Amino acid sequence: MKKLAFSLLLVFAAAWLAWQDVDAGQTQARPWMSPVVTREELAAMDWVRANTAPRTLFATDIFGGEFLMGNTLREATVGGDWAIIPNVVERMRAFQYDFYGAASAEQAHATAVKYGAAYAWVPNRQIFAGYSWVEANRSLFVEPYFTQVYGSGVAIYKVNP
Repeated sequence: MKKLAFSLLLVFAAAWLAWQDVDAGQTQARPWMSPVVTREELAAMDWVRANTAPRTLFATDIFGGEFLMGNTLREATVGGDWAIIPNVVERMRAFQYDFYGAASAEQAHATAVKYGAAYAWVPNRQIFAGYSWVEANRSLFVEPYFTQVYGSGVAIYKVNP
């Protein structure tokens, strides 16, 4: 009887540990399995085409940059045509931590200005600028640093001078 109880305890412990590993794996994979571009972002492309010139530079995450460049011929601080983006690794760090993850609106603005962004692309999804998935901190995009010009699912902000 003791052997059976011990065997059942071992099976239960192994199953519990396996479930913890599966749960951790699902948590880590969730952002990669969710849409990296939303329907609202697709709708925002009409506004971008109608209100900005080709090659206008947007502060974006990787997927937003790829999407903007491929659909509108606008450029991105991160993503898009990697061959024309100088200092890619530096930019990924800057837009991960000093723009989307900035400590203040002033810091986010200074980062956008440093890299010449005319607009900021702030989607209603997790963003990935090169290091990890994070929620975009929408509280950073305020006057006098940024002016919202579009806001249906994705917010587009003009970077004020």
